[in-house]
Amino acid sequence: MRVLLALFVAGAVVFVIVVGHAAPAPDPAKGVDGIASWLNEVTGECTEVRKGEDFAAFAGPVRSKVYGPFIADWATCVKPPYERLGLLVLRPGLAEAWHEALARGEVRGDPDLVFGDGFALTGSDGMEYLGLRRLECTPAACSFVEIKHH
Repeated sequence: MRVLLALFVAGAVVFVIVVGHAAPAPDPAKGVDGIASWLNEVTGECTEVRKGEDFAAFAGPVRSKVYGPFIADWATCVKPPYERLGLLVLRPGLAEAWHEALARGEVRGDPDLVFGDGFALTGSDGMEYLGLRRLECTPAACSFVEIKHH
């Protein structure tokens, strides 16, 4: 997170305001390298980017079946507390596919991803500070919601 300092002078008193500013979200067109660079810039973490791993082995058979058709690119990186944080560049349609799988009883609850525009991460701890969203589903519909700070 970048930190900006603003100085204000009111009479003989100087006020310093510290403003946190997250780097702009990554451009999914830059692939997983762009996501990893963004995460590293914002958090100082996301090292050891690994590409070419088997997604089904990483996500498991159920999630790979639902997520797989919507993944344009993917890799993992190290970002504590995760030894393997998934970085996913997405094609449109994953929210609808999750909802359909939920309706068929193939999955339960919400996906274990956090979403940006055109990308997702597999973690949840600390993601509320990145401006990402969760996909929350009911039997009627799924919708993206901002992650609340605890």
